[in-house]
Amino acid sequence: MGCCDCDTRVKPLKGDGVEQVDDGFDGPLDDRSCRDVICLFLFLAFWVGMGYIAVVSIMDGQPERIIFGADSYGNVCGKNNGLIPGVNLSGQNLIDRPYVFTFNPESIINPATPTKMLCVSECPDVALLIKNDITELAENRSIFLCDYNLEPSDYAAAQQGHLAACPGTPLDASTAIFNRCIPSSAIGIASSLLDSDWLKRAVADVENSWREILYLCLISFGLAIVVLILLRFFAGVLIWTMVFVFMIGSSGGTGYLWYRWWQEKSILDALPANAPKDNQEHTVKTMLAYAGIASGVTVILHLVLLVMRKRIALVVALFKEAGKAVADIPFLLLQPVWTILAMAVLCAYWGFVYLYLVTAGKPELDNETGFVTYKSNELGPYMWWYHLFGLLWGSQFLVACQQCAIAGAVAAWFFARDKSRLNWPILKSIQRIIRYHLGSLAFGSFIIALVMLARIILGYIQNRLKHSQSDIVAYILKCLQCCLWLFEKVLRFINRNAYIEIAIYGYSFCKAARKAFTLIVSNALRVAAINSVGDFVLLLGKAVVVAAVVVVGMQLLKDKPDIHYEFVPITLAAIFAFLLSHIFLSVYEMAIDTLFLCFCEDCERNDGITKPYYMSKDLMNFVDNAKKAQDIKDMKRQTKRAALHAATDKM
Repeated sequence: MGCCDCDTRVKPLKGDGVEQVDDGFDGPLDDRSCRDVICLFLFLAFWVGMGYIAVVSIMDGQPERIIFGADSYGNVCGKNNGLIPGVNLSGQNLIDRPYVFTFNPESIINPATPTKMLCVSECPDVALLIKNDITELAENRSIFLCDYNLEPSDYAAAQQGHLAACPGTPLDASTAIFNRCIPSSAIGIASSLLDSDWLKRAVADVENSWREILYLCLISFGLAIVVLILLRFFAGVLIWTMVFVFMIGSSGGTGYLWYRWWQEKSILDALPANAPKDNQEHTVKTMLAYAGIASGVTVILHLVLLVMRKRIALVVALFKEAGKAVADIPFLLLQPVWTILAMAVLCAYWGFVYLYLVTAGKPELDNETGFVTYKSNELGPYMWWYHLFGLLWGSQFLVACQQCAIAGAVAAWFFARDKSRLNWPILKSIQRIIRYHLGSLAFGSFIIALVMLARIILGYIQNRLKHSQSDIVAYILKCLQCCLWLFEKVLRFINRNAYIEIAIYGYSFCKAARKAFTLIVSNALRVAAINSVGDFVLLLGKAVVVAAVVVVGMQLLKDKPDIHYEFVPITLAAIFAFLLSHIFLSVYEMAIDTLFLCFCEDCERNDGITKPYYMSKDLMNFVDNAKKAQDIKDMKRQTKRAALHAATDKM
């Protein structure tokens, strides 16, 4: 379905004497039908499967084993446990023993190493060099490191009998981290940091400066809005200045390399005839190669910039138009907020189920080690990958909904003759998505999620084979990872433009992707300019916000007496500033992409004479018949003014 298939008819325009072809198209179509319904049903069926995994996991899972830690007998530390049939030391009341102590510290670094674990009241913060130290620690400080059924008086006999009921010595001092006793030998440098209270001071700095961090977040919010305003009014100055500085910088760098070559050549010529010249000749040849390569690259880049100067001017015009669109539809800036909230809910649900999923299983006694193991469902590994794919697909679906909603609203703004009469374009766009296009968005997000899953699987294979693979295999895997990354980037670009076509015409995903790809290929140079120059300008906008927040943060915190490390709260504020600026500028980026495709559609569908353009006067400068179209537009405006004056005179 699309306006290219609609019947066209000719009717005269009132007052200008020019005939216009009217095909009934005036923006995103209202007359559309449901698309990719099968994909929507598959998406819903997939989430039914996600619900099944959640129910099974919650029934069999015990996330307390991960959160609080558990011993080798199936007891969760810090709680009163139930008895496990056949396990003598299970069912312990360990409310006063919240920390997990590991007999073999190597198992912390390599979890595959079998070792015994017990729950203790405190982590031993002193080194235990001989066996008697374990007994003295139990008698003097009530820190029991041996099996629960042993009294301190039995420790010596247990150690002499080699029953593995007590840990071997020597043992390093340990620190409690997430309810685990981590020995200094296992955490290396991190241990020294913890011993020097660095982490505690950093946490205290965050607690003491949370107000300043909040102020800096509010400042970054305001700065992001300011950047949007500056991009609207000063995008041309910024972009052309950037191009000019780039050209001057590349020319200056090339000139400097030639100067260095001349200096080295002069030194070589000044050497006596019998002096060794090999090193100096090598230096001269190297500098000549660098200067020659730099000259070639500089010439090519300058030619590219000269050829693309009109395309760069189009980027400037699109930035200005995007600023106007955001100003006329300010609620566009709220769309990422809803997406972030929905993403937070999705991640919270996924994490909640994940804790139950990885701990799901029935306790069994391993006769060889005497430890309790948990045997998961035979479908456990497949359920884990299914659950992971659900996170990828769900998150990409939410992003697709945001992009399509923004595209629909901006397209409605572009194709509106009278932009002051826009009637809730965002709500209409969201309504069309929910009513007609959830299946198409599920299809597009499924493709991206599938590639992301392939990258994760490949990374998993790389990690498992990193100690056993040859250099050739490692190189091939890295090449495959790079190819998948590039493929994902290309698919994301095509998907984003397909969502724009869906928002305008209501196509199915495949037809929208094909139409968007055709428009992109036919406007390849323009697309290259927008994605290189435009993305760099937006990156500069984010950098400006972050830099300003860092400077302001340094001024706010420099005289605060209870701060040990200023960079800790400033770094947190800088991260929040980047995220906030990225949120707002991502809307701006989507608006630019939508306006560009609308511009291409306008050029393809209209000629500015028999069918007037929808584009603004600034964008009209980039079409072939711009002057004639602008003359007709001016004539129409003058005719309307004359008619208005005549009506006023009669009154």
